[in-house]
Amino acid sequence: MSRAILVFSRATPHHHSGGMEEVSWGLAAEWARLGREVRLVTTALPGAEGPFSDAGVEVVPLSGTAPGRYSRAWWEASRRYWTQLAAAPSVVLSVSSAAYAAVRERARHPHTPFVMQAHGTSAMEILSKLRAASVKYAATAPKNALWLLRDLARYRDFDQIVAVGDRVYDSLVAKPQRWSVGAERVRLIRNGVAAEGHAFAPAARERVRAEHGIGPDTVAVACVGRLHLQKRVDRALRTAAALRASGDGDRYRFLLVGDGPDEQRLRGLAAELGVAGMVVFTGRADRERVRDYNSAADVALVTTARMEVGLPLVVLEALANGLPCVVPSSFVAGTSWKGLHPVDAGDPPAVATALAAATRGPRGAASLLPADLTLERCARTYLDLFDELAPVGRA
Repeated sequence: MSRAILVFSRATPHHHSGGMEEVSWGLAAEWARLGREVRLVTTALPGAEGPFSDAGVEVVPLSGTAPGRYSRAWWEASRRYWTQLAAAPSVVLSVSSAAYAAVRERARHPHTPFVMQAHGTSAMEILSKLRAASVKYAATAPKNALWLLRDLARYRDFDQIVAVGDRVYDSLVAKPQRWSVGAERVRLIRNGVAAEGHAFAPAARERVRAEHGIGPDTVAVACVGRLHLQKRVDRALRTAAALRASGDGDRYRFLLVGDGPDEQRLRGLAAELGVAGMVVFTGRADRERVRDYNSAADVALVTTARMEVGLPLVVLEALANGLPCVVPSSFVAGTSWKGLHPVDAGDPPAVATALAAATRGPRGAASLLPADLTLERCARTYLDLFDELAPVGRA
């Protein structure tokens, strides 16, 4: 059994909220709950001078590093931490490229397997940026091309690479990634969430709807996520305009849950489209507040144009809340999970029709989250992989 798990991650929810941070921290806490010794090495945390424990996980911030991001100081400090480690852990998990410096020194503990958790690939990021409706944003793609070269050089150092979603898996086993890592060293383990932490809260539903003047016959649409150009939240506003044009504007209210650099542009667009009265900009929300907004809603809507790794956490959390989800068709290719309503997210009238279809019946309270997308199932699958690799190591 893999008892001691060492995780390298550039950021945690203690730094800021984000999908990758939530996934890796949730797994670490779940492994600790399941009886493993978990240590998470990360970048400096303002206000934390040394190691501390949270949810059974020992967190080790490396002083002198830039909080929440990669830097020359991080590569050197993480390498030094690994080379000075007296006792070998059972396994090392690199969240994205966080252990790139340590893995090059694996001779320090040659029998410890290294696993990389891939939340995307540089090739996926390049394609996403080239598809963005912004010349300025697309111009940053060459930086990802440099990361692609670095990734291809480092992938081969890991015993196994875990893809957290179907699109990541497909990218890793395609050119040029497969030139560096063979398909036999790529494993698909889809992200999972703790259903109980996102369960429907009837009291929150009443409170939030009252706060925003949402009547019992109004359909509340939750759009949860960072207000960023790649998320294409403008599509939600254009859907609102399509509903208004068809005479259904008074029946819908859109809750844009989150903040980000695209907020002012979106506010301007809402006014331009004449749908400002149909839209609520809630600002940043923590996980508990997101649960409250999901509980208040009747349907979730995701309109992103980004090449997502698979089902985003916001969709998993909405399903756990019992909320039907209207999502881009690309999210559900080859799957038949209950509660998902695929649509061409770039076609506002089609999205409006999908919202109407998803809310035709009464809003349920029971979780719609598939059993294989729960956090416990995800964590146990990783542990099975770690145990499988543990005896192998390297000479």
